[in-house]
Amino acid sequence: MLKKPKYGQHFLKHIHYAMKAVEAAELSPEDAVIEVGPGKGVLTKYLLPKAGLVLALEIDSRFIDKLKEKFENHNNFEVRNLDARYISWDEVIGELREKGFKRIKLVANLPYYMATQMVMHVLASKARCDRLVVMVQDEVGRRLCSEPGSKDYSALSVAARYYSEPHYVCRVPAKAFNPPPLVSSAIIRLDKREAPQVHVSDEEMFLYLVRSAFTHRRKTLRKCLQGLERAPRQEYWESALARAGIDSQRRPETLSLQEFADINQALGDWMVPQPKEN
Repeated sequence: MLKKPKYGQHFLKHIHYAMKAVEAAELSPEDAVIEVGPGKGVLTKYLLPKAGLVLALEIDSRFIDKLKEKFENHNNFEVRNLDARYISWDEVIGELREKGFKRIKLVANLPYYMATQMVMHVLASKARCDRLVVMVQDEVGRRLCSEPGSKDYSALSVAARYYSEPHYVCRVPAKAFNPPPLVSSAIIRLDKREAPQVHVSDEEMFLYLVRSAFTHRRKTLRKCLQGLERAPRQEYWESALARAGIDSQRRPETLSLQEFADINQALGDWMVPQPKEN
């Protein structure tokens, strides 16, 4: 029985790509793995012999008993009927740390509709998830791993590099899944940094600045930034960009992570905090 359409799951059926994901995770008995959306357990089967524990988070209750039955002989398997979008990753990762695991790794075939949200949610969590190995839509994978100047470079690219060191492992064709999606996928590895790659005084403001800069890719940086609701004093932009040593006529996709951090630093307290919702 397949998952309900609203869950957007495509089941991995080619063992080759499951093994690619496991190899990229570089697992040991000292590692705990969080697997989101195990489904029928195709990937789970190859994670269990390598990891100290596999904690599977499955939203569809119809798979829970089947997974328990399939892996009943593995004392390092646990499955929970949870929607991974709404859990506290700090609590889950903290729980695994308390059990003595040195490294926590997320390995998953993520549904397309939740992939970006999930990756960024885990990367931004205060508790440390040391490595993420995820199957995502190929377009998303290329954005996560792209560098300044490339056509795929985006706000997602900057955020991913801020928190982690991303690697494009391999492309996964649509025929590797059942049912096959309309587009190809990719396996991506993200190694979380001990600390963000650049220093910013206000992380939330920095990420807001980055997202805003990419709102209109074909416009110059000056035009992209002048329309920000949270920076109403537009006369300061030219001065701030000059202080950061950035030509205002450059396009956002040419800026490095450090250059975005320099702009954020030059703006100082000119950025207006976003009003909090009641």
